[in-house]
Amino acid sequence: MSASDFQGIPKVFYSYQTQKAFCNCLVCKCYLLDDETYVIEKAYKKHLGYTAQDVIFDYAICLACALKIRQEFSTDSLAKIDAYFSKHLVMSSIPLQRNPIDIDQCLTQCAIKKTSVTELTNYQIYGHFHGNKLIKSISPYLISQSAIEEIIPLISNDTQDMLNDFYNCHLNPDPEMFVPKQPSDQLIFI
Repeated sequence: MSASDFQGIPKVFYSYQTQKAFCNCLVCKCYLLDDETYVIEKAYKKHLGYTAQDVIFDYAICLACALKIRQEFSTDSLAKIDAYFSKHLVMSSIPLQRNPIDIDQCLTQCAIKKTSVTELTNYQIYGHFHGNKLIKSISPYLISQSAIEEIIPLISNDTQDMLNDFYNCHLNPDPEMFVPKQPSDQLIFI
């Protein structure tokens, strides 16, 4: 890849806590900003009747750790999740270009349901990065809560338990804010 295959990290993918680029993997703590490939996930909750929204959690995870976690998924869960995304997710291929991609345009709607972000109360965004740059060939995307609710039943109890353990171990949720009121409120690592 050449320098034109990347662009700077958009501020929407900065750490909510520090308002700067994520520096370390959530799991192994490796330094990300030199030569590491990683994913950033951020979950948002909007408040009905207000323009305000909260970042429920955000983190960066290196590709090696993400792949280790994926290897812990049951074979059945992986097959069902992969089939779901193959059927429903249509990522627009962004031709590699010299100009930066429009991040706002990438995150205007759910990649699965095509629901506008303005109509969503809960959603998650994802981006793929290498060092201190966004990988332009893998467009950032948004997944709505309604899409996540379709994915949850596809996951085995053992896989869901593993994901919940990851969530509880690494994200230290405030019990009042994060205790699932129903199964659809649980974390899904995509």
